[in-house]
Amino acid sequence: MGSRRLVILDPSWSSRVGHHGDLNDALLTALSGAGWRPEVWADAALPASPGVRPVLRDCGYEDPRHWADVAGTLHLARRLEAQLQEASAGEAVAAWVVHTGLPFQLLGLARWLQRQPAALVAVSLMFAPGETLEGPAADAQATAQCRLALMGLAQACRAAGHRPWIGVPSMQQRTLLAPLLAAAGLPAGDVHPAVVGAGGARLGPEGVAAAAASVLLHWGDLKRGKGRQEALAVVAALLEQGVPADLDALGWLFHLNSHEALPAAERALLERARQEITGFRLLEGPMPRAEMLDRLAACPLALLAYDPGTYAQRSSGMLWTWASARLAMGQAAAAVGYGEGWLAAEALALGVSWVCLPAGERTPSGGEWLGLLRQSLNAVSASPGFTAYGRAVLGHSFAGHLVSTVLASNS
Repeated sequence: MGSRRLVILDPSWSSRVGHHGDLNDALLTALSGAGWRPEVWADAALPASPGVRPVLRDCGYEDPRHWADVAGTLHLARRLEAQLQEASAGEAVAAWVVHTGLPFQLLGLARWLQRQPAALVAVSLMFAPGETLEGPAADAQATAQCRLALMGLAQACRAAGHRPWIGVPSMQQRTLLAPLLAAAGLPAGDVHPAVVGAGGARLGPEGVAAAAASVLLHWGDLKRGKGRQEALAVVAALLEQGVPADLDALGWLFHLNSHEALPAAERALLERARQEITGFRLLEGPMPRAEMLDRLAACPLALLAYDPGTYAQRSSGMLWTWASARLAMGQAAAAVGYGEGWLAAEALALGVSWVCLPAGERTPSGGEWLGLLRQSLNAVSASPGFTAYGRAVLGHSFAGHLVSTVLASNS
């Protein structure tokens, strides 16, 4: 194959907080090992590092108001196209990889690709067609912009002789995207391993043994809709009611890693929990991936009370990461959350037990969530384990799949 130039286009990668860094690190390692010469084109706010070029500006998760209208989509697409022209120097690119592309980013890439030498164009469509990140799911205007972007990508590939590959991270996303892909004349989405979280490598028993068995209450940043308030309500219930006897053998894990400051009242509640609740662990800041997986693998139960409106059609890296860690240890998993939305359907499809409360006008209390966590103990012991779909999505790495299935077949 030789050492050929490959560009991972990730205009939204501007920080080490979140999943972008883990995914791009895995891609760089796998692609380099397969004989490619990969580089990531990221946002200029990210520090430069081997294989990473921070050359793009304001083309990531910027001003979502623009995503759902034609003028905004074209404005941002032209901005990205101009920056791609600035960044492209030297030899031709043999393959392009996009793994979390928003419609305007795909359209900007398409405009640029119309004038580039023929290459492989591998795109994993992480987002549902109607995604706006801030508004409700299935936004009609956002869907229209996604359709426009896919048609532009297909036209660019036909005009310049590019070889497109389209991937999707779940059966749910493939169902949503199928009519748009067909209308554009692009290949049907290949359901591949989870873009974030999955890996397939079995975890070392010594690492998991060192991590205390716990209930996962929260992990990661402070984004709206990720169940932080529900997790805090559980913490308050534990302080008021005490730890239920049937959960006494488990600890409680609450992790924070965000650019935002935790509100003072929430900080006080968590500090009190750390002092008064046996086995309560408050972890903060970035964590090496190996340690993260060890800690998650030690959590048979997880509270994933993500907002079912915000996450009606949006995938969750946290569900995939936690579930893949449990799968790697050969252990079942049970989650608690709302009864609607992408997570509830995906968890059951993967073989993760899902005990739920219906979403409604009334906010469930911490005591109610705690009761569901107690029910989940029985769900873990009675679980038949991960499904064939779950093992396919969680048991292999996206980076490995890209190299072995996509790039190898197009070399």
